[in-house]
This record gives sequence, structure tokens and C-alpha cells, in this order.
Amino acid sequence: MRIDCKDLACPEPVLRTKKALESLGEEGILEVELNSVSSIENCKRFAMNQGCEARVETQGETTLLTIVKGYPCEIAAPAKNATLAKTIFIKSDRIGNGELGAQLMLGFLKTTAELDALPQNIIFVNEGVLLTTQEEHRAVIDALKLLEEKGVAVYSCGLCMNYFKIPHDALQVGQVGNAYDTMRLLMETDVVSL
Repeated sequence: MRIDCKDLACPEPVLRTKKALESLGEEGILEVELNSVSSIENCKRFAMNQGCEARVETQGETTLLTIVKGYPCEIAAPAKNATLAKTIFIKSDRIGNGELGAQLMLGFLKTTAELDALPQNIIFVNEGVLLTTQEEHRAVIDALKLLEEKGVAVYSCGLCMNYFKIPHDALQVGQVGNAYDTMRLLMETDVVSL
């Protein structure tokens, strides 16, 4: 099966990929035509989270994502520290106002990295994406890299990055997220909002 998801805004490519994979039944091959970096990464990550094999091939200005469903694929999971079924949802680049708010955000994230049990995910939306993309937030980025090394998944909203005109290659930690994955994670875990 082949579907065209070019020029679609987030989360439409992931949603169409999900529906197409479901229609394949137990096994099959799905080819998804894409033309944006975030859609390629989001659809590939979604497919791999569903236990499928996914490979990317550039064909001119279009990228073809080939997803193989229903064949065994042994992928070793990275070693992780103990994690809780929790997601930290960060909506700003500070907690509160001014310099104190920036210091609180850094302090909370650095402290989180020292806990025995860690959250499974940290999701950045709105101005929160500034923390994962701008060099002026180097101390926060370093704290997030430590959390990522310990097994915490870090996501920055792709739509938010586009809104602030931040290119996706400016992301310094974690992955570009999408609305589908964000809502799935928020529904599957307890949420701590900062």
C-alpha cells in the first residue's frame, strides 16, 4: 500500500500512517510519501513504536518511508534507570517570572536528574521549546542530556518550533515531537505540568 502525506501539517501524516497500518491487518508493507523533516521523523518513530521496521529513502524532493509490518524485528532496548509512568509537561522557558523563574526551571530539571526514579518523558511545548534549542539555555540542555542518557525521552513540539521559526536542526537534545505522540503519552502516564 502507498499513501501520499506530502504537505500535510502535524499530526495528519502520523494519523494517516496509523490508519493505513491498521488497514494492513497482521502484516504488510506500507510506503508513505513525505516531504518535511518533522513528518519523516514522526512517522518513522510512530512505526517503530508499533514494532514495525522502517527505512527512509530520498527520491528527489520526496522522501519515501517504507514500513514493514508483521515480521519479527529484534531491537535491543537501551539500558534504563528505574522510571515512573510519569510525563513532565513544560509549557514555558521558566517557572514563574523573570530571572527567578529561569533559575527555578534549571534547578528543577537538574534535581530531577538526581532522583532514584525518573519520569519516562519530558515534553516541551510553547516557549518551552526555547530550552531545548537555544545556546543561552546551555545549562538546561546539559541537564536534559543527562536525563536522556538515563533513559528519559525528551520531546520538543515541532509545531511550536515552526511557530517560533526555529529550524528542526537547531534541536540540541531529544527529538522533535508531534501532537499524536504527545497526546498518547499524556493519556498513558501521570502528568506533572510545569
